[in-house]
This record gives sequence, C-alpha cells and structure tokens, in this order.
Amino acid sequence: MYFRWLTGAACSLFFFFLLPSLLMAQPGASVQLNKPKKFENRTLASEKTNEKKLGAFKRFNQNLNTHYNFAFNANNKLNDILENAKRGFKEDYSRLLPFYNYSLDNTITQKDDLDSVLQKCNAGILLHDLRNDWIDNLYLTMGRAYFYKKDFDSAGIAFQYVNYAFQPRTKDEIGYDKSIGSNLNAEGNVFTVATKEKKGIVQKIISTPPSRNDALIWLTRTLIERGDFSDAWSIIETLRRDKNFPTRLAASLQEMQAYWYYSNRQYDSVAKHLEKALGNATSAQERARWEFLVAQLYGEAGKKDEANKFYDRSILHTIDPILEVYARLNKLVLEQGENDEDLIEKNINELLKMSRKDKYENYRHYIFFTAAQMELQRKDTAAALGFLKKSLEFNNTDPSFKNKTFLQSGELAFATRQYDLAFSSYDSIDINDPIITNPEEIKRLKELLSRINEKRINIKVEDSLIKIASMPAEEREDYVKKLARKLRKEKGLKEEPAPGTTNNILNNNAEAVDIFLPNDSKGEWYFYNASRKSRGFSEFRSQWGNRPNVDNWRRLTDVSAQLNTAAGKGDNTTKESSAASAANSKINPVDISYEALMKNLPLTPEARKISDDTLQNAFFALGKIFKDKLEDYPQAIENYEQLLNRYPNTIYQEEALFDLYYCYTKLGNRSKASFYKGFLSSNFRQSRLLKYIDNPLAAQQEQNAFKEAATKQYEKIYSLFIEGKFDEALRSKQKADSTYGENYWTPQLLYIESVYYIKQKQDSAAIATLQKITALYPNSPLTAKATNLVDVVSRRNEIEEYLSKLEIQRAKEDSVVITEEPPKPKEKETIVQEIKTKPQEPSAKQAPVTAKVDTTQFKRPNIETVKAGFGFKPADQHLVALVLDKVDVVYVNEARNAINRYNKEKYYNQPLEMSLLNLDDVKKLVLVSSFTDAVAAMDYMERTRKVAQMEIFPWLAADKYSFIIISAANLELLKTNKDMGAYRKFLTESYPGKF
Repeated sequence: MYFRWLTGAACSLFFFFLLPSLLMAQPGASVQLNKPKKFENRTLASEKTNEKKLGAFKRFNQNLNTHYNFAFNANNKLNDILENAKRGFKEDYSRLLPFYNYSLDNTITQKDDLDSVLQKCNAGILLHDLRNDWIDNLYLTMGRAYFYKKDFDSAGIAFQYVNYAFQPRTKDEIGYDKSIGSNLNAEGNVFTVATKEKKGIVQKIISTPPSRNDALIWLTRTLIERGDFSDAWSIIETLRRDKNFPTRLAASLQEMQAYWYYSNRQYDSVAKHLEKALGNATSAQERARWEFLVAQLYGEAGKKDEANKFYDRSILHTIDPILEVYARLNKLVLEQGENDEDLIEKNINELLKMSRKDKYENYRHYIFFTAAQMELQRKDTAAALGFLKKSLEFNNTDPSFKNKTFLQSGELAFATRQYDLAFSSYDSIDINDPIITNPEEIKRLKELLSRINEKRINIKVEDSLIKIASMPAEEREDYVKKLARKLRKEKGLKEEPAPGTTNNILNNNAEAVDIFLPNDSKGEWYFYNASRKSRGFSEFRSQWGNRPNVDNWRRLTDVSAQLNTAAGKGDNTTKESSAASAANSKINPVDISYEALMKNLPLTPEARKISDDTLQNAFFALGKIFKDKLEDYPQAIENYEQLLNRYPNTIYQEEALFDLYYCYTKLGNRSKASFYKGFLSSNFRQSRLLKYIDNPLAAQQEQNAFKEAATKQYEKIYSLFIEGKFDEALRSKQKADSTYGENYWTPQLLYIESVYYIKQKQDSAAIATLQKITALYPNSPLTAKATNLVDVVSRRNEIEEYLSKLEIQRAKEDSVVITEEPPKPKEKETIVQEIKTKPQEPSAKQAPVTAKVDTTQFKRPNIETVKAGFGFKPADQHLVALVLDKVDVVYVNEARNAINRYNKEKYYNQPLEMSLLNLDDVKKLVLVSSFTDAVAAMDYMERTRKVAQMEIFPWLAADKYSFIIISAANLELLKTNKDMGAYRKFLTESYPGKF
C-alpha cells in the first residue's frame, strides 16, 4: 500500500498519533553505490535502510525532510524549466499547431538547471531512508528531468525502475512482489498491471497518490518520443483495459492516445482523444490552445460543425488575441467553398469589418494576409497583392510574418511578370529567417531581378534626360530650375539665391535683430523663453533649410550626402528603387543645383552618344535575360523590337534579329519568325547565326567545340601555375579570359592563382580571385576554404604584426636544409628536409593508428626487385609520403600545410611529424612519420587518400600527386638512387592491389 503524508505540521502530527496502523514503508527500493575512495567508510542513510525497522517518529521525520528539502524543490524547479520553455515557444496559428506548446529543443538548452534537478533527486534518495513515502516521487522527477534533456534512454530506465521497484506486494510479513500482469494483483479474476489506489476521502485529502501509475504514463510518452510506437501502443491498450488504472489519470491516458495518433499523422483520431484530454490542460490558455488544435483537426477531417464549435470554445477561453483572430479567420474560411464567389466576397467583407475595429488594430496584418488568401481562391492575383501590401503596411511587430508576406508577394509578382514588385519583395526578405526554406533560390532570383531593375532604371533615366535635352533652350532652362527648387524643397534645403545676390545674412541691409537679448517685458534668457526659441528655430530653418546635426553643415555637398545617407537607412518596405538606383548619381544627385543638373543632360554629341549606348545596352541585356534566364519570350520580344525600332543600325542588330526569330518560333508565330529570318538573311548573308537556323545541331556542336577548346586551354594554364611558370601562366590566362570569358574557369585554377598572389603579397588581387570562387562555384569544396582565406588575407598586417613579436626561430619555407648532401643548384626555390628516423612514442590518451589491413596479403617481392636494394620488412617503422610530380615549391608547401591541418583535426593526439624532401628536379615528397609498422602506415594512407581530393587539397589535380608508404631504410636508399620507378615496382609486388 502506498501512503504519503501531507506535511503540514498539525495535520501530520494528528494522523501520526491517531492512525499508526496506516504507517507502512515503501516497497522494494534499494541502492547500490560505488563511492569515491575518500568516502568509502562513510555510510549513507539509504544504506542503513534494512538495519532496523522504520519507527513512526523516524518515518515522519524522513518524510518531512525528503519532501520539503528535496522532492518539493526539485519538482518546482522542473516546473519552472517547463514554464521557461513554454514562454520561449513561438506559435504559428496559420499552420497546424504542434501537439504541445513547448519544444524539447528548448528544454534541453536549460541543461544546467536540469542537472541541478537530477542532483537534488539523487541527494534526496541517497541521504534518506529508502522506505519513506517520497522516494518514488524523486525517481519520477528524475525520469522527467532526463526526458526534458532528451535523454530518452535514461528517462525510460528511471520510469521502468519505478514500475518494477514499487509494484504491489503481498500482505504477508515477507512481502513478496506480485508478478506484474498477474491475476493475483487484485481480488477476483482481474488482469491488471496498475497499482490500485485508495479511493477514500481521507486518503485523497491527506495523501499524494503513488507515482508508479504516473510513471507508466511518462514511460508511454518516452517511447513515443523515441519512435517505439508499437511498445507505446501496447502500454496504452493495457492501461485502457485495466480496471485498477486510476480515474485521476484517465485524461492523461487520453492525452497519450492523442499524442500517439498525432505522432503517426492520423489526425482524424487525434481530435477524438484530445477532446477527452482537455481537462489535463494546466491553464485556461493551454485549454484554449488545445481546443484550437481540435478545431483544426476537425476542419482537416471535413467536420465543419465540430470545428466551428471548438473554434468558438477557444475564442471564449483564450487570453491570446492572436489565437482569437486566427480562430475567427478560420471560421470564415470554413464557411466558404472553393468556387463560391458570393461567400468569398462576404467573408472578405467580414474581414474588412474586423480590420476597422480598434480591438484588432495590432493584428490587421494577419487579417489582410488572410484576405489575400481568399482572393487567391478566386484567382484574383491583383487583389491578393493589394491585401499583401496592406498586411506589410500594418505589420510593425512580427518580422518573421513580414518575411512570409514578402515571400508570397514576390512569388505572385514574379508569376505575373511584375518584375519590379518581385524584386522589391525578394530584396526585403531576410533569408536567415528559419521560415525561408530556399535561401539560395531567393538569392539567385534577387540577383537576376536586380539586373533587370538596374537596366530598366537606366532606360528610364536616359529617356528622361534625352527628353529634357530635346526641349527648346528657354523651356529647358525653366524646367531645370523648377526641378532644382522642387528637389531642394523635398530635402529641406534652402532655395538657391538669384543671380547677383548672396544668401549671407551679414550682407543684408536690414538691421538684424539680436533674438538673444532679453528685450521683452519678462527679461528672460533666450533658452528659457519658448516663443523666442521657436522664433529662432523658424528663422534658422528659413535661412539655412533643414540642416542635419553634423559638422560643416554650411557645405551643401555634406548636407546632401547626410540626407541621402539618412534616406537610405529607411525600412525596406518604403524603398522605391534598388541599390542600383541609389548608386546612380543622375537619379539621386548629391549636388542639387541648376548647374549640376544641367551637367547631366546629354547636350553635346559626345554626351548624347553615351546615353544612346547606355540605352542600346540596356534593351539588349533585358532581351537576353528574358530570353535565356526567364524564358519570358513576350518581354524579350518587346525589348528587342524597341532596340531595333529606336536604333536600326545598332551593333546588336544581328543577334537581336536571331533572338527575335527564336522567340517568335517558341511562341508559335511562324509569320513573324519568317520575317526576322528573312531580314537577317538579307542584311547578314555571311552570319554564322543563319547556320543555326538551318541546322540547329550546328549550334550545339560549335558550343561543345568551344567548351572543349576552353577546357584544354585552362587545363594548360593550370599546369603552368602548378609547375611554377607563373609569368607564362598569367600571360596565357589573360589571353584565354579575353577569348572565353569567366564561364570556363575552374575553382582549382582560381585557388592556385590566389595562392600565387598571396605569396607575391598582392592581397587585393588574391581576395578578388578568391571571391570569384564563392560567386561562381558556391557548392564547390573550395568555397569554404576560399572564404577562410579571404578572412586571413584581409588581416595579413594584423597577423604578421602579432607573429613578428613572437620570438620563434623556424626554417624558411623556401629554403633547403639537407644534412647528408648539398642541394642541387637547379631549383630556384628549395625545400626544407627534416626527416626524423627515430619515431616518438604514441600518446597515452589514444593508441596509434591501428591496422585494418590483413598482413597475410603482404608477400616478398621477386629477386629482381630485391636486387634493387629495397628491403621488405613490414614490422619496421614506416612513413607515409605524398609524392608530388612537377609541382612548384609554393604549392608543395600549401599541400604540406593542408595535410598538417588534416592531421591536427583527425589525429590530434598522435605524434605525427611533417617534413619535406626534394627527391629530384621534378619529384618532391611530403613525409608523415612515424608509424609502428607497414600495416599502420597503410591504414593512415588509405584513410587519407579517400578524402584527399574532396577535403584536404581539392585544388590539386589528381594526376599531380600520389601516396606511398616507405620504411626509414628504404627512404635512405631512395634518396641515394632516386629511382622512384623501381620503388613503385617494389611496392606493387609487396602489397598487391594497394598501389
């Protein structure tokens, strides 16, 4: 029998003396603890449990201390952790709600507090007699703490322990455990696993129910979280049929059934059981939230009446106005059918009525967003975009929802070819928001739309300037002056003085009034007199305009720059143009004066030619983007035809005619296509584009040949860089770039080029080259390395200054130190040789590289190889060598650094040494030592070789390097005879299939 005293002093003492027959110990708990050596002789209270009987007074004292000093505090702290998780949880009522209003990802972040709960539970158990009435509560709290840490295995063990250790016992003196699930667990022929609880009024008032039944519920939830759905359902079914399962946990069992169905996405069954579990909500708001979820689930199942009923309940119980707004919005959505125009109109009108009420003032963005979704149901995209715009105007509190609105606005505008609106929408999205699932695609579209926006702005500006320049001189002068006054007024600047006058107030004939003199009746100082302060402000503004609070405010250019900067810091929703327009000095001039504006007009033949060239380029570029990138053929046709109509002799005429033929062919307009084909044939008889019309495969063949030639040329340039022929490589690359452009560069070529620039201390060129990798090859393994290298190079001075202060002596990278023989004079830059034949002992923390190679596959080489002098001794210590063929010292050192970084990351606790060796004029070795035998060296080589191309040095071509293993003795012989071919033959015969 489980009995817990309420620990109020008077109540406890009363029942302590009057009901001694009810006092019984906890069943079955025991602890085995391995104590630290320092405390081996210390006996804990839990270890004294079976030494003598638990008397009434001792039991009362144990209950009192265990409850209030440990169980009570641990449980309260765990509840605080849960409340913190709930406060940090953000609901999205526009989607199906999560089952719980908190996330375990949030609770696990409170790890220190959860560890504190576990510590209290452990202390409460170990420091007290295990027969007191609160031990099972402590184990239950411990299991819940593990659960909130997402340590489901430990949580399951704790709940299972409560299940087994505190199961029912017989009433005899020995008190044997009854078998769980046995008919002996209760009187009569009843199959039960639950603990039968006392149902008397006295017990309910003065005692806490046993925790074993609660542990079964928590065990069920743990199994669901682990994905063990079959085991969880077995417990649910067993408890559902158990007549001894207490009524107080009936709602919890319904909650577990609902959660099981929810986790398995069987939403039609979730609502049925969650409806019966509403009483388990801990607050009115949680009940309202669950009612909202039930309504959503009934709505998904098509049960509109039930859904409306629970939406009404959630509106009645909620204290969250956002939930209320969404409940009302969802009710409106439920009322309409997909094609019910009248009902959609009615519901939109209802939403507009809601938006006008002060009660919903802060939630109008949700209302207008919902109205937009209703407009989309009846395919009215223009109206939907209007409501989305209103939603953005009223959204000042929810940036994530604003991102969602911008995203939909951009998608709708892009689909309807409103590219300006699409750009402004995509440009305003924060791609770091978790709701943005495709940030790379948004970045791509934004870049593309930015180019369209820039070209359209150029066309608009140049057309306006040409139009003004075409006016008669007097009319043009008058127009520019009015425009200058208008622009200056908009920026709060004073009007320009008329010719022959000055704006200096000191030259004014009228005597200036000193507003600072106390000449009124009150005799107040200026700054204490509100009317005079106001007058002074007005006079300053009328004289000098709206000046920012900065130095040199008299200088017009400084003022304009400050105002332009301030204007550029506005909210994204109010921007009227892109960064391209802000950068265009003709649109947003710094100097707003008549003379400055006149300078922008194309009044000379040279200026007019620049404007015409800009327009031609813009029309042609837009046509190309619409044709090739967006496949928007009508827009491409419009721009190409404007180009040809306005500039019949444009340099882009030939390609524009071909593209018009192509676009009209795609649209199925054969007559127009034939017209432009004929025009192209008559004006450009030798055009290669005609060949593409007559033979479409010719274009693909020519393009393939072009690509092949470009690839071969850049591979040759790559080899020149790697071999150290830098001058020739740079000349070849400059020539290739002019021929092939940037489309055929490889990230490997760009990376090695940047390394060359870094060695030459041309940091700006190196950074520009590295940035091309990130721009052109965002998915390349070299992108991350390039980004890190940009950061390092940009801080070169800071790093070098720091290193210069360190007193470290090291050999130069580009010098050679060879003890056995002098270096050959053929190498301009030589390499450090520092071979250590005596290996260091492996670290005690981790064993050296272990063998995974079967030594039985090793065999002795034939007699010819042995005659070469190489010895076959797999048990000797070995080295691993990276053999580099025709690689300049710059890249040899880069490869060595890359392997060194790899070793520090993967083999950080093993004493692997790095050294370099010049074998001959073309072959260089990066040596890694030492390994206990050939097997360990082979294992390291195999692992490294697998990741070399993708992780260690992806910039190095595979035909430029190889890996070998070699003993110290064989290395000395190889350094002497320099016969790498003979040694490779020796390896092939000694280690079949490995080299």
